[in-house]
Amino acid sequence: MIGQAGRRTIQPTALVHELYFRLPGVQHFDWQSRAHFLNVAAKMMRNILAGHARKRQAAKRGGGMLATITDPQSEDSALSLDVLLVHQALERFGEEYPRQSRVVELRFFGGLSAEETREVLAATGMESSLRTVERDWAFARAWLEDAIGPG
Repeated sequence: MIGQAGRRTIQPTALVHELYFRLPGVQHFDWQSRAHFLNVAAKMMRNILAGHARKRQAAKRGGGMLATITDPQSEDSALSLDVLLVHQALERFGEEYPRQSRVVELRFFGGLSAEETREVLAATGMESSLRTVERDWAFARAWLEDAIGPG
């Protein structure tokens, strides 16, 4: 799929389809709750997006294309970031700030709301209030913006 100005994109619908096709590979999981499923789905979506970005990067060698996720109906500039760059920065961020890294993974890659993120964190043993999730999200966005730099 092609987006603006030569960017290769994966639309949210395509991401969900890819996730759906990979879910049979995890049928053996003992889904303990909705939060458990959302946790795994967010990790899978992050891996799908990073894999897509790596393939695009390998194909572009000299082609000048940037792998992104985009929603044509959305004006959200966060959705036109270089996903591989975010993934790599998040790896570094997670070494020092594991809870905040999980918040980014769940919200950015998993598309969860702050309340859903709080629910998933609680289900995985990271008790957090809604306010803590919101603070973690703000902190992580600022850290990542600083690490990645402007557009």
